[in-house]
Amino acid sequence: MTYQEALRAAEKVGASKAEDLPLLAMTIASLAMAHAINPQLVYDGAVKQRLTAAQVRRLTGVGLGNLMFD
Repeated sequence: MTYQEALRAAEKVGASKAEDLPLLAMTIASLAMAHAINPQLVYDGAVKQRLTAAQVRRLTGVGLGNLMFD
């Protein structure tokens, strides 16, 4: 599932009911507002490393940035 597809799925079910990749996409989209990150690249890196939304939320700004280049 691509980043855009995951965001659309999350919007369809609502933030409180989003799970798995849609929840990951919403989490990264919200973190992108606070950090200088490209949400699509971070999403792709997180999926590649099989990280959950909870694991991504615990990353530092540097950790999020590193996902963009994974």
